[in-house]
Amino acid sequence: MDVPETRERPTPVPGPGPYPAAPPLPRGPLETERLVLRPWQEEDIPAVHQICQDPDIQRWTTIPTPYEVGDAEWFVREFTPKGFADGDEATFAAVVKATGQIAGAIGIGGIAKHTEGRGVRTAEIGYWANPETRGRGYVTEAVREVVRWGFEELRLERVTWQAFEGNTASRRVVEKVGFTVVGLQRGSHEHRGRRVDMWLADVLPGELR
Repeated sequence: MDVPETRERPTPVPGPGPYPAAPPLPRGPLETERLVLRPWQEEDIPAVHQICQDPDIQRWTTIPTPYEVGDAEWFVREFTPKGFADGDEATFAAVVKATGQIAGAIGIGGIAKHTEGRGVRTAEIGYWANPETRGRGYVTEAVREVVRWGFEELRLERVTWQAFEGNTASRRVVEKVGFTVVGLQRGSHEHRGRRVDMWLADVLPGELR
C-alpha cells in the first residue's frame, strides 16, 4: 500500500522544473474483468477522505496524518490532474464494476525523474487499498493492468516498486504480477521523523504475469 501519489503536499518551487516537458498522459479509462480504472472525480473526495483514515494506509504511505478533507480535495483536484497534464504521473481510481465502490488508488509515475541519466524509460508503481474491499484481489488485478498499460501505451522499459520494509501486503501484490525484489535500501528514507529501510523491486517487459 505504498503510494507515492499521496505524499505530503510539496513546497512550491519557483521557475521551471529540472526535467523536459512531456506530452499529457492518456487518461483511460482502463478495464479489467472486474474493475474500471479511471481518473479521480470530484464526487470521489468523501470516499478518499474516509478510506485514508485507515491505520494501515497511514502507517505504510506518506499521506498527511491526520488526513483532512482538504488533503482529499488536493489529491483529487490538484495532484492527480496535474500528473496527467504534465505527462509524468497517471493515478487511477480502481472502481468495482459490480458495485461502483472504490477498491483503491493505483499510480504509475515519476517517468522523467526515473528515466533521467539512465537511458531506460522507467516509472514507479504505487497504490493503496480500500480496507473494505481488501482480500479480493482487486489491487493485484489493477496493478497488473496499469503496468501492462505502461509497457504497451507509455513505452516504459522498466517499472519499479518501493515499500517500507515490513509492508508484506504490498510486497505480495507485486510478486504476484511478476516483480522481482532486488534488494533492501538501508536507511534510505525518512518517514514520520525516523529513518527507515525500503524494499526495492522491478519488472521488465515480458516478465509481467
